Amino acid sequence: MTKKIFLLSVFLMVFVLTASAIQAEPTELDPDIANAILATGILGFSVTALTEMIKRLFKAQAVLAYAISAIVSAAATTFYLITGPGFAIAAFAGYSVMVFLIANGFYKFVRKPNS
Repeated sequence: MTKKIFLLSVFLMVFVLTASAIQAEPTELDPDIANAILATGILGFSVTALTEMIKRLFKAQAVLAYAISAIVSAAATTFYLITGPGFAIAAFAGYSVMVFLIANGFYKFVRKPNS
């Protein structure tokens, strides 16, 4: 039962942050920053490495593994934004989703050349 409550709270947090980001001013998201968040992660550990370590520690699979990945992605994004360009809810929500999708191999964001 505690796993279900944990997962519900994670998804509720993501929903609330996304809804608040939609109402905020539009923010242009740069794929290079998402890649920098993935690479630097937290205290030198990449997002992928941290996610794998935590998943193995808790022996997580399926939905719990994705929840752990979402939490690590959000934490790494927060760390990067606070220590770098400055924290904004819209940037946090956008980059957290981008980092989560890239870290789990769902989508690869590519910069299109300007014509």
